[in-house]
Amino acid sequence: MSANTTDTANNGISLLRASSSPEYQIFEEISKPDLDDRSYRILTLPNKLDVLLISDPNTDKASAALDVHVGHLSDPEDVAGLAHFLEHLLFMGTKKYPEENSYSSFLSQHGGHSNAFTSVENTNYYFEVLSDHFEPALDRFAQFFIHPLFDESCTDREMNAVDSEHKKNLQSDYWRVWQLEKDLSGEHVWRKFGTGNLETLKTMPIEKGLDIRKILLDFHAKYYSANIMKLVLLGKESLEELAQMAIEKFSDVRNMDIDVPTFPGHPLGANELQKEIRMSPVKELRHMTLTFPFPDTKKDYKIGTGRYLSHLIGHEGEGSLLSLLKKKGWALGLSAGPSRGATGFSFFKIDIDLTPSGIEYYHSILLIVFQYIKMVQSSGFQEWIYTECARLNTMEFRFKEKGNPSSYASRLAGDMQIYEKRDVLSGAYLLERYDEDMIRSCCAYLRSDNFRFVVMSPAFNFDESEGWKKAQWYGTEYCVKDFDDKLKSDLQNVELSPELHLPTPNEFVPENFQVEKHTGEPLLGAKIIKETPLTRLWHKKDDTFWVPKATVYFQLKNPLGYMSPLACVLTRMYAEILKDALNEFSYYADLAGVSYSLDNTTEGLSLNVGGYNDKLPILLRKIAGKMQDLHIDPDRFHVLAEQVSRSFKNWKMESPHQHAMYYMSYLTQELLWTHEEKLAEMARVTPEMVAEFYPQFLGRLHIEGLVHGNVQESQALELVSILESSFKPSPLPIFQRTQAMRTHLLDASKNYIHIRNVPNEENVNSSIEYYLQVCEYTDRPARAALSLVAQIAQEPCFDTLRTKEQLGYMVFSGLRKTTGVLGYRVIIQSERDPAYLESRIESFLNSLEKLLQEMEEAEFEKHKSALEKRILEKDKRLVEESHRLWGHVSSRCYDFWQQKSDAEMVSKLTVDEIRQFYKTHISPSTPTRRKLSVHIRSQVKGQPESPEAQAVLQNAVIASTQEEVAEMKAGWLLSRAPVMVRPLSEYLARPDVKQMESDGDSV
Repeated sequence: MSANTTDTANNGISLLRASSSPEYQIFEEISKPDLDDRSYRILTLPNKLDVLLISDPNTDKASAALDVHVGHLSDPEDVAGLAHFLEHLLFMGTKKYPEENSYSSFLSQHGGHSNAFTSVENTNYYFEVLSDHFEPALDRFAQFFIHPLFDESCTDREMNAVDSEHKKNLQSDYWRVWQLEKDLSGEHVWRKFGTGNLETLKTMPIEKGLDIRKILLDFHAKYYSANIMKLVLLGKESLEELAQMAIEKFSDVRNMDIDVPTFPGHPLGANELQKEIRMSPVKELRHMTLTFPFPDTKKDYKIGTGRYLSHLIGHEGEGSLLSLLKKKGWALGLSAGPSRGATGFSFFKIDIDLTPSGIEYYHSILLIVFQYIKMVQSSGFQEWIYTECARLNTMEFRFKEKGNPSSYASRLAGDMQIYEKRDVLSGAYLLERYDEDMIRSCCAYLRSDNFRFVVMSPAFNFDESEGWKKAQWYGTEYCVKDFDDKLKSDLQNVELSPELHLPTPNEFVPENFQVEKHTGEPLLGAKIIKETPLTRLWHKKDDTFWVPKATVYFQLKNPLGYMSPLACVLTRMYAEILKDALNEFSYYADLAGVSYSLDNTTEGLSLNVGGYNDKLPILLRKIAGKMQDLHIDPDRFHVLAEQVSRSFKNWKMESPHQHAMYYMSYLTQELLWTHEEKLAEMARVTPEMVAEFYPQFLGRLHIEGLVHGNVQESQALELVSILESSFKPSPLPIFQRTQAMRTHLLDASKNYIHIRNVPNEENVNSSIEYYLQVCEYTDRPARAALSLVAQIAQEPCFDTLRTKEQLGYMVFSGLRKTTGVLGYRVIIQSERDPAYLESRIESFLNSLEKLLQEMEEAEFEKHKSALEKRILEKDKRLVEESHRLWGHVSSRCYDFWQQKSDAEMVSKLTVDEIRQFYKTHISPSTPTRRKLSVHIRSQVKGQPESPEAQAVLQNAVIASTQEEVAEMKAGWLLSRAPVMVRPLSEYLARPDVKQMESDGDSV
């Protein structure tokens, strides 16, 4: 494009003229984060398509995303789900690339993937691929918006895919309440059913004599116009090269100069307000949502009115709405804020997780909500609060790090529909102007006569005589009642509560953002800076990202924490009580970008603290102090115990594929206490038992930690000393420090199957996890070979089992990593029975063997190259590197060099070696493979009836009862425990770091 000339215009816009070409508008004055080294430009093509170009010479993955400003609110009245159905069909071949899997196959061969989603007023398509292959991938992508085929042969299959997607959500309370609130929106288009299913896309149109293909083509022709599309291109190419790609590939996208669809009126009119909607959930949930009609404030993003209100109403500190509800024992959590509707309208929602007592007093909770709103209004709107919010948002934007390319591109394509060009990166973050009048105006919508609420509880019983109904699309049981006169009067006359007040200034806001940079090659791993009988501390000063942040991991190991189901729930309750006790303090830290997590594990407790390093030690000191001296309030204990018990009960209502994965872990892991075993123990746990337990747990530990980020070695040592000095524990014996939960080794040539029913009797879906145990994790050649097999298998597995055979919406294949062992797995959730699914998986594996036999060298080399580059893919953010380093530490192999060595191993593999490896470990015909599958059968339609399904079961060793499972596991050997891949001395920062064991600690 060097021959082009540019005329500068106002507002950062210039006109670019290519010889004998139309004019292209260019905009370059885009606000970006301080640390962002990428170059940005917005190019507007003659067809009025805006293209955000992002040049990142260092990226190893490229991405593109295109957002069309039309969604399911624009569906024809007669065909619910049409926009979503179009999104599915669009990928099924183009005039230039007619093969229906050409796009996905190309991406898979070059380390990429793609996805799309349909929302209320947007349809968003995106992909990512290895950066060297961006141009041909982009060419395939562009054709979807120029000459899609909408092949009739794919129509029924993709209708089934949409139907399967809907059915996986039928038992989801999230989807149920989402659609119920839409259903109860009068005649407004908000009421539409966006997902669609076979009934809306096939049965009903046929009954009405409608031609669904013609309707789909008409919809596409009407709305898929370049002027309401936004495109993002992110690659390693220069801005000029990216611009040329955009011009060449997207200039032919049609422009009809249409208006963006708008939706007049508001879904919550007078007839929809002052209503109480009771709903019976699938899970044992107690929840209340207050919904207020709210103006569409998208264009006022620089003021951020809704953020001011959500900051106050959703606050969790002392004096907050949540704090008072917790003191009364009525609530577990709360969130508040604007909820996007569509162009022209929005909502403001307050969501409250309730306790069993809270359900009994939910009308009283409403009064407290309006007491808080009245307090906010009567206190006057505070500019210092707005300024603090703006400061925190500015800080977040300044130090924003890179992320996943496709997620970034997809989000920005959507943001381009909302924000001005200058603010496309910053609009979601920066608050620039305090406008008290506008805040007051928006707060005025939060009135007691201007809302409705949904309350869900398992205590509600379906009773038609009481006005209960079943919703059309999800079968949700609900009833609607008008507010009675007493509730209206009580809400109208709420008085201020002395227990509610505005938050105090946040002391956790960082002040020191200094980062000490140094030159040199970044280190691959961390170093041990403290090695004692009590503590092993790893440290790595950030040498890549240069952000004023740090991530700190501590594993507090004590076998006592998982020695029995009772010990497991005592550890869990200790963690939950501690987090609850710290919440009012830690919430301020969380707002200021410093957060923590505390979870019980099979080894004890895992404590993680991360964020801006300036105030991080203050939070850690508070956590450690509270851990050592925890007062257990009996009332809060019972609230939290009910919450934990409920989480165990609700597990049975999770989707079938979650059950398949869980029971695979249960079978292969040396020890895993089940949710049923833990629930049984919860019935007898008391506050006194937890109070007696936790000092014993903290009294004898091995602390292994990692400090990574903008922290010097001396500061890292100070952090671990906070734990050591607070707990003053004795060290664990050496043997217990090195203990690890190992993996059961399957017997060769046995076809093991574990069968269970889906606990939710209403769920129509079954699931399977089909697992082949292959090698020790430390076997580098086998690990490389299996990774390459998984890479080659991924696209044909999805294409065969999902796209062509339509077994279900959820099809996944890939590696399964357990302690010391690596395997290959396929997971399917489907309306077909699991035994039939297993027969189809085995058929696919046979076809994959044939594919390998016929694979040409050039295609094999593409897969190798894609895998090598994926293995060597760079960390995008500090927290990604931290997570990778901690993965090596927590595995106890400490193989920080794994990526480099695995890539080298992959580069040496030959196609003949992979063929032989497949025959030995994967092929259904081999006598040496080790196989186990978990069948989760739907009680509605999961019984094996076909000959294929019966054949699978006849040739299997089946375990269904707990006794059979225990006997099967008892016959299996165990894997080796993990060991360091290098001598300890090679990890020490200095020879004097290691302190010798005392006599009392030797074994």
